[in-house]
Amino acid sequence: MILPPSVARRCAAVLGLLACASPALGQRRQPEFSQQSILVSNFWVAGDSQTPSLQKNDLKFGREVGDWVRKRVERGLNRREAKVVDDYEMRERVMRAGYQVDDAFTLADLRQQAQVFRADEIVRGTARRLDGGGMRLDAEIVLYRDIRMRQPLTVEGTSFDDAVNRLGVRIHEARVQLNHQRRCENALRDGQVARAVQAARDGIRAYPNGALVRTCLIWTLRATLAPSDQLLAESQRILAIDPVSPHALESAATALDSLQRRDEAASMWLRLLATDTANLELVERVVWSMAEGGSSRRAEPVIVRYAEQYPHNMRLVRHLWRVANDNRNWPVAISAGERLIIMDDEAARDSIFHLRLATAYRSNRQTFKAMEIAARGVAAFPNDARLYALYTQFIKEETDSVIPRGLALFPHSAELQVLNAQDLRGKGQLAQSLDASRKAVELDSTVEQGRLFVAQAELELGRPDSALAMLQQAAAAGDDRNEIAQFALSKGNALFRAANATEKREDFERAMRFLQFADTLKPTPQSKFVLGAAALRVAQTALTEAPKHTVKDQSCTSARLGSDALLVARASLEAGRAVSEEATGQFLEYLEQISPYAEKQIAAFCTTTTNGGPG
Repeated sequence: MILPPSVARRCAAVLGLLACASPALGQRRQPEFSQQSILVSNFWVAGDSQTPSLQKNDLKFGREVGDWVRKRVERGLNRREAKVVDDYEMRERVMRAGYQVDDAFTLADLRQQAQVFRADEIVRGTARRLDGGGMRLDAEIVLYRDIRMRQPLTVEGTSFDDAVNRLGVRIHEARVQLNHQRRCENALRDGQVARAVQAARDGIRAYPNGALVRTCLIWTLRATLAPSDQLLAESQRILAIDPVSPHALESAATALDSLQRRDEAASMWLRLLATDTANLELVERVVWSMAEGGSSRRAEPVIVRYAEQYPHNMRLVRHLWRVANDNRNWPVAISAGERLIIMDDEAARDSIFHLRLATAYRSNRQTFKAMEIAARGVAAFPNDARLYALYTQFIKEETDSVIPRGLALFPHSAELQVLNAQDLRGKGQLAQSLDASRKAVELDSTVEQGRLFVAQAELELGRPDSALAMLQQAAAAGDDRNEIAQFALSKGNALFRAANATEKREDFERAMRFLQFADTLKPTPQSKFVLGAAALRVAQTALTEAPKHTVKDQSCTSARLGSDALLVARASLEAGRAVSEEATGQFLEYLEQISPYAEKQIAAFCTTTTNGGPG
């Protein structure tokens, strides 16, 4: 609304110019965000070597670039939304702090200055003179609250003024994303992820090259546990704009780890470390992530270098210890372990550390050192049975008293009972070995292959039925069914071969029971084929014996056994035909030949009389 001059003067006199200028002005909305302060620093000047130069003339030129960029940025700003820290205030502060007005500053220095000026954004960069009077400006907008958040900007101009004007325009264009980026961060902070995603997408549409707003987008993707390939794609879009963006590098590395692309993930973690090589927390994060991702070999040179540079940093030495153990680099692992056991109280109080250090010594063929550290561990941790078991393994060759002494100290140690059983079996004391194996299982039902040791001992003592009963207990207790099935199949095969030598029906039946049990746990063509062959031999021997019995009930029993075994043989051989087509055909042909005999024997020996007994 345009007011007549007389009305305007009266309003200004009575009510004040601001209230009368226009009714719409009184209704103007308050800015969405508080006024942002922008600190534009002196520029560095790069020479032909592409390294920052600190010659006096260059410093002056860099300050002039900064001054003119500051003016161009200030021009066109909405003063209610943003302001630039002016030349006078900057120079006064800088000189009061003991610097020269032409000095160029590092990002860390600029962040301290931004704190003084309460600046929200920092504009910094490097100027490079080009042939023909032109100039290239490589600049970046850095956020004070997180200096890892940056928007790179590069322009070239035919002259000083052209380059500075172009950069001013680019800075204004890039700042379009900032309100969207702040909306995204605020929504994410409040747990409103959908609103955060929308704000980020709006910012990308407003400024497609926005590294800052895209960074907030990858934060929202991580917060929503988005698919790893989607997170990787968005991270790569940022890296196309800013190849050294720490947030994008970390997100890309994490996504690649999840996708199990180990080599690419390791390369990305190393690129992240290169952005801040002095940050020891970042070093730990990178090395840990690489080791967890299966790239310990690529992490080793990094952690070796830092552990040597900071020998008293025990956190770094611990990472070195872990990585060297992963890589089985025993000399490096031992060196790290020796430092830890002397300087790190946490390691000195850890029995597992002693266990692993002793193992490293042993693997490096330092037997006496291994025995020494194991002995020290046993002395320091007298109640740790695992450490004592390792100590026992080291010295058992030298004395027979170690295991008995250990059992006296740790009568309830299943591990020591297993060692005792193995030792007794090696000495040929099978009954005592069986007792020790049973004791180990009683003490710890989860001891690895404990029941299989018992079953093996039962077989070696000539008690296959007891062995099969133990295997059945193992399956019922939830032991590894594959291991049990393989064990039963192997022993059934051995019993079948032995039965072929004795030609006794009971031996074939015993082998058949083992094979049936193995097939029940894990049916395979192999188990089916061998079971069918064993069942056929049971049928053959049973039908041969049936007519020889003097008691008709016994003949009936043999006949029925033979008939039942034929059913098992036929089904199993058909299922195991893939093992040997030719052998299966021969077995089935023989089966068809003897099947009529089974039917005739049952008719002859198993008919009933009027009194209810066999006829």
